[in-house]
Parts: sequence; C-alpha cells; structure tokens
Amino acid sequence: MIDNLVRDNVKKLVPYEVKVYEDMVKLDANENNQLTGVFNKEIGKALLDLKINEYPDSDSSQLRRYLAEKLQISWEELVLGCGSDQLITMIINAFVGKGDRILTFSPTFGMYKIGGDLVEATTVSFPLKKDFSLDYDNFMDLVKEDKWKVIFLTNPNNPTGGIIPRQEIINIIETANAIVVVDEAYYEFYGESVIDLVGKYPNLIVLRTLSKAYGLAGARVGYGAACRSLMEVLYKVKPPYNVSNLSQLAARVCLENQELMEKSVEEIISQRNEMTRELTRVAEIKVYKSYANFLLCKIDGAEDLYNYLLENKVLVRYFGEEGPLANCLRITIGTREENQLVMELINEYFKND
Repeated sequence: MIDNLVRDNVKKLVPYEVKVYEDMVKLDANENNQLTGVFNKEIGKALLDLKINEYPDSDSSQLRRYLAEKLQISWEELVLGCGSDQLITMIINAFVGKGDRILTFSPTFGMYKIGGDLVEATTVSFPLKKDFSLDYDNFMDLVKEDKWKVIFLTNPNNPTGGIIPRQEIINIIETANAIVVVDEAYYEFYGESVIDLVGKYPNLIVLRTLSKAYGLAGARVGYGAACRSLMEVLYKVKPPYNVSNLSQLAARVCLENQELMEKSVEEIISQRNEMTRELTRVAEIKVYKSYANFLLCKIDGAEDLYNYLLENKVLVRYFGEEGPLANCLRITIGTREENQLVMELINEYFKND
C-alpha cells in the first residue's frame, strides 16, 4: 500500500547513508579536528542562561546582526539555516519547479542534484576537465543559454578542492539570466569571496557554513547572503524555528572566538601544503591542488588503500570505481599527529605492496 502512495520521483532516490565507525581517526567528512572540544567550556557556561523551554528566535535575529557586523553587510541580507543543506533546499523550493533546469558542474557537492530531483527538475552537470579545473569558456557558453533557473558554483569545490577565479564568477553572475549561488563552505581555507557583491547583483546568493572552519558541524549552522529582494523570497520558504536555541548559542560562542578559528585554519593550510608535498613524493599517487581543508588523490587500486587505512583505524572518503572520481580518495587535513599517521600508513602500504 505505502509504495502506491510514494511520489514516483522519490522512489528513484537513494537514501544518504553515513556509516558509523567506532574508535577511528576520522578524516572523511572535512571536519575541523583542530578545534575538537575547544569551544565546549564556553558553550557550557552560556547554556546556564539558556531558556531551553522556549522556542528559539525564529529568524536568528541577534545572531544575524552579530554576523552582519563581521561581514560588513546588512543583517537584512542574511538568512540562517540548519546547515547550508537546508539553505540549498530553500533556494530550490523558491525558484525551481517541475521541468525547470539547474546548472552546475561535476564532480561537485551532491545536494544540488538531490534537491533538484525532489522537485522533478533537470540538473545539468557540466564535466570538469581531467585535472578537475573548470573549462570556463565552454561553461560560459552554457550559462548564456536562457534556460536555467539556478546555477550552483562551489568555490572552493568539494570534493576536488579547485577554485574559480573571482572575475570569472563575476562574469557568470553578470551573464546569467538565473539565480547564481556561490557555495563558499570552504571560504576560510581560501580567502577569496564574492559576499561583498550581494548588494550589487540582484541574482547572487552566497552560502557559507560554520561546520568546516569553525568546527561546528554537530550544531548544523549555515548562512546565506543576498540582496533584500531575494531575501524576501527566501523567507517565504524558510521553516519557522529552523535553527535551535542550542545551535544559535554555539554559533555565537564560536564567532566571538574567531581568533581561535583563524589560528586553526593557518595550521590546517600549513599542514595541507606539507601533506601535498609528501603525497607528491609517492609515485603511485596523483594529488590535486586544493584550496580547502582536504586533499583529493587518485590511486590505482584506491579501494585497497582505503581498506588498509580502515584496518588501521583511519577513515577517509572513497568514491568507488566508476565516474569522474573513480579510484579517488579524499583525505581531510586533521591534526598534525593524525596527518603524520596517515602518511606513515600510506608509505608503509606502498613499501609493502
């Protein structure tokens, strides 16, 4: 009976499953292990004054005002979400319907296509080049076609770590007759942004998250920036009370201690550069230049290396044997000790292979 009630497009979807492993060095989800437990004491103190019996500030007004000061934009140009995933869903719900078209590239963050599938839209994924850089001229030819509702650009890109230069993004925004969403989830590890342009371009939305650099993945806090006319539309589809009291409090504590985040990001970038050099010395590994907090590597027989790391209590991300990411592993940059362990295991694996 239930099967007859489920929408046809939902039947085709595959649930997003995350395997749970105990006692692992966890380097598979691009979390900031440098900040493990760092904010817990301050968050704990702040919890003593929290009225958990009351519903949260539905629009996260205080947090938006505080964040706006840091970003030097108007608080009315911000919306908060339960992670940037929820903001992606809101954007698609607001602008995309059955039969509409979404443009992005591939490989990239999978939630754009999943969101499109849920509303029965068509997602066109423009293939990146072999080195995972964007073929800008040919992509622009697609952008010029007047058939897109939303264009998603991830910068830096997940899972490749590559970037699109700021001027190329501006050209896309100015050319497109569509909403252009620039997902800057990994902005802090790169430093270049277009968030300062949201007041200039009425079709630009910039997404960010506190899950990566700020080490707040467990609280699920993301934010979007756009001009006020776009915000009026997004607030029509924003669920009420969508960011909990606990998450708003944790976000405020993290933002008030931004210098700790910045220090950890400096260390992650330093470790990323060091790991890039060390992985490049391994003849069997092709490592791609990254501007995020992870490295993407292509290895013949990547599954065997993945399993070897797993057997030694290190979890990384394996992308399977098919598609553009065939035989690729994505390794999150962890603490110095974690990174050293990964390199020791990789060198040991290929020495004994």
